[in-house]
Amino acid sequence: MKTSRYIICLICTMIMLSDSVQSQERDSLIQLYPGMGDTLDLFDREIFNLYQDVDEYKYAQLFSRDGEFLVSKITYLDDGILRDTLTIEDYHQLYFLRQNVSKIIMENDKKLNSPLDASVFTNTGAQYDGRFEMFSKKYLYLNSDFNYLTGNSSGLDFKTSFSHVDSIQIAIEPNVGPYVGYGALGGFALGFIAGIATFNDDWALQKETKWTIFGAFGAVTGFLLGWLIGESVPPDLVNIRFNTPNDVVKLKDYSAYYFQYNKTLEEGYLELK
Repeated sequence: MKTSRYIICLICTMIMLSDSVQSQERDSLIQLYPGMGDTLDLFDREIFNLYQDVDEYKYAQLFSRDGEFLVSKITYLDDGILRDTLTIEDYHQLYFLRQNVSKIIMENDKKLNSPLDASVFTNTGAQYDGRFEMFSKKYLYLNSDFNYLTGNSSGLDFKTSFSHVDSIQIAIEPNVGPYVGYGALGGFALGFIAGIATFNDDWALQKETKWTIFGAFGAVTGFLLGWLIGESVPPDLVNIRFNTPNDVVKLKDYSAYYFQYNKTLEEGYLELK
């Protein structure tokens, strides 16, 4: 009796192992997006808004199962122990994931056209100022009018490793739009009222036109005053200190994330320590 039970358990175990091996053989590792690699770490999750519902997330890998199913193998911490969980979805879900990543990358690339001024403070007390063009998992990339290698104003594209950086201070220029808008609106209102007061007794057919001209003059004046006021407002300074590797994620709102390796681009940036 015991022998038969043992044989049955052995057969069941072999069947389960066989199914598991077959599933693994049918799964092929894939990249979510070119340049991201085949392992999505915590950094990737935060940048590209992935797997936000997984607590204590560590990393994930995507697999294609026979081209029909998308398998996500997610590794997370459970009471200090690494554990894995699998999610199996229709393969078309990969299209939607890539579409969402593409949208984030489009917004990301826009930051390349308007880099913010920043000051980088190293662990040794050095300070590097420049335009904060982009960042990767390892480096900050800046462009400066001052060449820190030669000591002159020849300009320099440089990068510095996060391992040497204590903090970065980013200057956020104020949005002059509200100042200009309210200035133009207020100027038009005051100009229009002044026009009514000036030509109130003028019963000529063109008096409304005169009011509008006064209003337009006031709008232009208000626009210029609003622009001058907006430009005179000092920038907001954002300070980010790098205490842990994941603190780098805080930069995503201020600069472009560089993750698709480009050898030519890398050679254009000199490394400062």
